[in-house]
Amino acid sequence: MSRTLFLLLPALVLTAQDSAVPGATEVRPGVFVLRGAPDSQTCAAIKKQHITHVIDLRRDGETNLNCESESVRMQELGVQYVRYAIGKAPPAGDFDFLRTLLRDLPRGAKVLLHCSNGNRAAAAICPWLVLDKGMPVEEALRIAKLAGLQLPETEAAVRGYIGSRAKA
Repeated sequence: MSRTLFLLLPALVLTAQDSAVPGATEVRPGVFVLRGAPDSQTCAAIKKQHITHVIDLRRDGETNLNCESESVRMQELGVQYVRYAIGKAPPAGDFDFLRTLLRDLPRGAKVLLHCSNGNRAAAAICPWLVLDKGMPVEEALRIAKLAGLQLPETEAAVRGYIGSRAKA
């Protein structure tokens, strides 16, 4: 009599992580998308999690926009602050710049991207996940939606950019 032993391995599922930063989604280890501007609770978590870079994607005229104050708070925490304002449907140049910024982060860096509601921050990370980290498009979009991607025109811009760069 022959016996066969089947070893069932759990399926590998790529997913966004529960975040140690309140209001944020950790889309990859050390890469956070925050819905809204950092508040005092978020700043405490930024310090505790040793986040090294904050990228603010809000545009002039948005509610509660005080980049100077945010920049000072981040400097006090020893965090590099970058403001690069993008719209709801970013052009290719914006995605190119943000991908370069993310690729050029020092090894071991931790980054938090934010905008007013997470839509643009989640969109900004998506092309990097697909084109630079090799994540499948639909998986990256699913994670981006969990992180705050919500507007059809923003998703269309992301898909258009990824499609144009994947063919290149």
